[in-house]
Amino acid sequence: MLDKYYSLTKTLILSGIQCEKKLWFDLNDKIKLKDKAIFRSGNRFNEVVRKHYGKGLDLSDEKEHQLVIQKTKNAINSDNINVIYEAGFQFKKTFIRADVLIRKGNKWIMLEAKASTNIKDINISDLAIQSYVIKNSNLNVVGNKIIHINKEFVYKGDENYRDLIVEVDITKDVLIEEKKVEDLINKYLPLLKSACPIKEVGSHCKDPYPCHYFDRCSPPETEISNVSYKILPYSTKKIENYCQTNKTDKLKDVPQDLLQSSRKDYAENYHQIIQEAHIKNTPWINKDISKQFKKWKMPFYFMDFETIQQGVPIIKNTKPFEQVPFQWSVHKLSKKGERLEEFSFIDFADKDIELNFLKKLIETLGNTGTIFVHNHPFEKGVLNKLKEKPKMRSFSNKVDSIINRIEDTLELTRKNFYSPEMFGKYSLKNIIKGIPTQISYESEDEDAVSDGGAAQLAWFKCTDPKTKPQEKQKYKQELIKYCSKDTEVMHDLINYFLNLK
Repeated sequence: MLDKYYSLTKTLILSGIQCEKKLWFDLNDKIKLKDKAIFRSGNRFNEVVRKHYGKGLDLSDEKEHQLVIQKTKNAINSDNINVIYEAGFQFKKTFIRADVLIRKGNKWIMLEAKASTNIKDINISDLAIQSYVIKNSNLNVVGNKIIHINKEFVYKGDENYRDLIVEVDITKDVLIEEKKVEDLINKYLPLLKSACPIKEVGSHCKDPYPCHYFDRCSPPETEISNVSYKILPYSTKKIENYCQTNKTDKLKDVPQDLLQSSRKDYAENYHQIIQEAHIKNTPWINKDISKQFKKWKMPFYFMDFETIQQGVPIIKNTKPFEQVPFQWSVHKLSKKGERLEEFSFIDFADKDIELNFLKKLIETLGNTGTIFVHNHPFEKGVLNKLKEKPKMRSFSNKVDSIINRIEDTLELTRKNFYSPEMFGKYSLKNIIKGIPTQISYESEDEDAVSDGGAAQLAWFKCTDPKTKPQEKQKYKQELIKYCSKDTEVMHDLINYFLNLK
């Protein structure tokens, strides 16, 4: 809730730069987001930053804005404080907080910490807003720097992150952008009391960051036969132009000659297939699908991996944002009609996590049988990276053998099956809507792991010393349950295909 002292914040202005409608939602109808993995990663980087720049006044736990502003003024006027973390300032109905302020005599350097390996244009705008407000609060800021993560850093253990931080002076760029800030404030202030702006979905919805209001602007399809052409995977400009010219967005209205579509990992003319399935409200099944079965060999394995990208590495000998596998689930079907066997691996930060991950996987998968995954470049990519690591090079032949046994249920579905309940999407969460299965990803538990983002967040919580042991155990079980669902759904999908008449 905004208090009486200001109307805008840096965050609101940055939202407005991306989309004025996003700014309006942020202020008037904000979605209450769960604790996201990206914020956890940012918090870990901020902890490293504070250790790096040393003792100072830390205002990060102070939430009352006027108190932050007053404490900041007191610190600036004190001869004993040379570093301030999360300092607060306000000017022209705009409130900002600076990550780090460092005193240089009677002057100050401002630093903005970004848990990323590069600088985006939006980061320059970010600092420009801060610099404008701070300078107009009569603080002599003479330098602006971005602090970001060194992508070449390798964590050697012992909490040594000295070389993790990279400083980049962007003062010149900030001075240029600063000139635009007053106009931005004047532009966005009226939005605070206006009705929700009209804004169509577009590329801005994902640039520079994915917008969490997307579903509000583009609500999910509910009518099978009356869907928008926008559900089509890899829809074309020709289709878009036709719909705009004819003032329709309905897939059923698109002429078939505009639906000529071809991609090697999809069925031929898959746009036509999707249109017909929705018009008739009937699944499409490739009559030659049974030909796929001949190359499959029992036992069947259904496999899924979970990985983590650490901004601040805590696993020894890993780099920032390196994709580190920490979990797998495998279901084994020895013979058709027999009960599934379940196997799993999960670990969080052990120095040999990757080695143990691979060794147990090789042991579980044996030497024969088809291995099903959903989106094979991911699993194959993880395995190929693992076999190149010094400790695992001796397993190279076994890894290659596993890769050669992999079949992709995603490509199999794209080429052979479509149900209108999928609404143009081929994720396992959408496929289950069109096949017989008892598996559901829905849960009333707000801590349930239901997607990849939630899985990453669970990893962060399980590696956070502040998380209570009982909470860690709960998140661990949620991770195991989630990963297992993916492999069970793959089994149900293959079973459905095998039983087609």
